[in-house]
Amino acid sequence: MAMRDALAHRGPDDSGIEIVGNVGLVHTRLSIVDLSDAGHQPMRHPGGEWLLSYNGEIYNHATLRRGLDDVEFVGNSDTETLLWALERWGPEVLPRLNGQFAIAALDLARDRLLLARDRLGIKPLYLARAEDGVWFASEPAALVAAGIPAEPIENAWPAVVKGSYFEGEGTLLDGITRVVPGFWTSVSLADAELTSWRWHVPAADVDAGRAARLKRLSRSQLTTELEDTLRSAIHGSLLGDAVVGTMCSGGLDSSLITAMAVEVKPDLVAFGASYAAGGEFDEGPATRRVADKLGIDLEMIDVTSADWRQGFVAATVHFGSPIANASAVTVAQIAYRAHARGVKVLLTGEGADELFGGYGILHSEALIAFLPWRQRIVYQAEPLLLGDPMPFLKALGRRVGVGRGGKGGAWATVTSPDTGPDARAEAMTAYAHDHGERRRLEANILSRLHYTLSWLLNRMDKNVMEASVEARVPYLEPDVVKLALNLPLEARVGPWSKGILRDVARRVLPWSIAHRPKIYGLMYDAGGWIEQTANLKFLSDGLLKESLSIPAGEFERVLSTAEGPLKLRLWSAEVWCRSVFAGHSIQQIERDLWPNGP
Repeated sequence: MAMRDALAHRGPDDSGIEIVGNVGLVHTRLSIVDLSDAGHQPMRHPGGEWLLSYNGEIYNHATLRRGLDDVEFVGNSDTETLLWALERWGPEVLPRLNGQFAIAALDLARDRLLLARDRLGIKPLYLARAEDGVWFASEPAALVAAGIPAEPIENAWPAVVKGSYFEGEGTLLDGITRVVPGFWTSVSLADAELTSWRWHVPAADVDAGRAARLKRLSRSQLTTELEDTLRSAIHGSLLGDAVVGTMCSGGLDSSLITAMAVEVKPDLVAFGASYAAGGEFDEGPATRRVADKLGIDLEMIDVTSADWRQGFVAATVHFGSPIANASAVTVAQIAYRAHARGVKVLLTGEGADELFGGYGILHSEALIAFLPWRQRIVYQAEPLLLGDPMPFLKALGRRVGVGRGGKGGAWATVTSPDTGPDARAEAMTAYAHDHGERRRLEANILSRLHYTLSWLLNRMDKNVMEASVEARVPYLEPDVVKLALNLPLEARVGPWSKGILRDVARRVLPWSIAHRPKIYGLMYDAGGWIEQTANLKFLSDGLLKESLSIPAGEFERVLSTAEGPLKLRLWSAEVWCRSVFAGHSIQQIERDLWPNGP
């Protein structure tokens, strides 16, 4: 019951508890595909030997049903399809699944519980071992509610300072781990022994034969292939009987998603955020241009410091750890607006930057070394040559600064274990058919695929689910990822940023949007906003120092020099400590943080 209540926001439409022997499955349902009781979970197989609790969507479940043509299905849910597929093929079905998922399946015939997570970690799944067995849930809060002790890991403080706690198996809580993306774990019902297998390796999507075929195609042919693949993924991700919308910033990635989604759902509603005080970084005008061009309804959040502060504590608590940057709050507020409009699903643009080298700061040296000098000029002058000339000088300055190895950028203070030697070695091996700077840049992009996704996907899931809304990420569908990883590098990253993806966008969007420079419109001075009205002793005399065993003087030194994302993480870490270690409610934390209101 406690676990169910802790996850009620993730599934307010229905809930269920099933206990079989020494195994209990708890589910809270957000009804999207087959809204009837035929989609109720946990779902039991008619043969009695399988029981399933599953979070996510299987977009190709109709195709899977055609391979199960001897089955008499009761309803139309993808849950029922997955249950029968697991009964028929076991974990071997995982590579055949398109979509996003975290799976807990009880296999009584083999005396085991199967836990599995999708390829890139779109849906979360946490695991804890205790004296009384193994516990698992979509959020750490449910594990704590079940009685798992809330204790920080030994190196929690350095992890908070570096921002290195978003990805991989470990979390900031001792004894609570993540099921790693692309892995499945078997839990023995006899002795609770855990055995894990890696069912998906991103480097295995690189195919030398396919890459050779693609190199023989013209730029126009490559653009058509990417356009068709992406359109199929976007249309497929519209699966559901609930209302679907998009989260649109007016930038390339989300605008392209919105434009192709409208082809199927002309009554689509787009949701965005406008921060007028941000000047050139306000995404509102571009979002409105996209909506006007497509002729769709647009719901905008007008961001102010006061409104942002109202959502800060709840966003941190639902994120489950100190938030990475200020956008988590705005994403949650957009989701609340969507929920109020009756929208249960939002398509988002996560993944495009990771696949097409969009974060220049991560690959600056390799990009400069790979691109011929003429393409470097086009890359840097792109806004003037092909798009809106107004941002040209500022965009050029930022890009040249990146090329010179400047320290700015959104991720400068965030590290990730996925950029270590194992990921790099896998990536270099995957691109062994290429050489020199080409191979180096391809391996850079592949080995850092999880670098930003590790927290972007966590933010998108946790902070939209805060409002009982599901996020979907079509760029990370398997067919899109496989194509992107095998495209000729010249097309993928040149001659302009994100290369051929902009070629596709020009076919369905105005050039000013297709070639709009990347801006970080949701990167507010959140730390400064907090300190405008916060009780400063909330942080300086709070629980963070004691909870994370911070050495004497170290906390004061970091606090006095913290800026940007680090300052926000410190305030967010204090909120997180009070929520997790002291059990304070969101309302109590807000009273202590904002003595005179936010």
